[in-house]
Amino acid sequence: METPPHHKENAGTALLTALGLALAVFVLDQGLKALVEGSIRPGESIPVIPGFLSITHIRNTGAAFGILSGSQPLLLAGGVVAVVVVLWMLLTGQSSKLATMGCGLILGGAAGNLLDRLTTGGVTDYIHFSFWYVFNAADAAITVGVAALLLSTFQMQEKD
Repeated sequence: METPPHHKENAGTALLTALGLALAVFVLDQGLKALVEGSIRPGESIPVIPGFLSITHIRNTGAAFGILSGSQPLLLAGGVVAVVVVLWMLLTGQSSKLATMGCGLILGGAAGNLLDRLTTGGVTDYIHFSFWYVFNAADAAITVGVAALLLSTFQMQEKD
């Protein structure tokens, strides 16, 4: 069964939409990192909601949760692969609006963290929930983007 046309975007529209969202995520991520780097010393923490949420400035040379610390070539390669795969997905036909949004979030987040790794050898993390690891806007965008892609895949399977 074919999905109604209003649920799909052509490759050009999907690419422009995803690139616009990616640019917004990239600018937000880089701006927040610059703000944190310019106003909070590494290791310093500012409570936002005491006991729950704080802004904590750390440098992370690893991937999510600090894994693969010191493996810059692998992390750089992974970032490049993520960007290439997302662009390939956008260029290879029609995708749902949800998949397009997921691709844009992943692309913007991956580009933000990739730029940091290329220029400084690590990323600045700053969002710290008391029950979780410290992360940044790029990490959040990537996580939400992957969830959106997974959800779009399940929605497409239900329509088949």
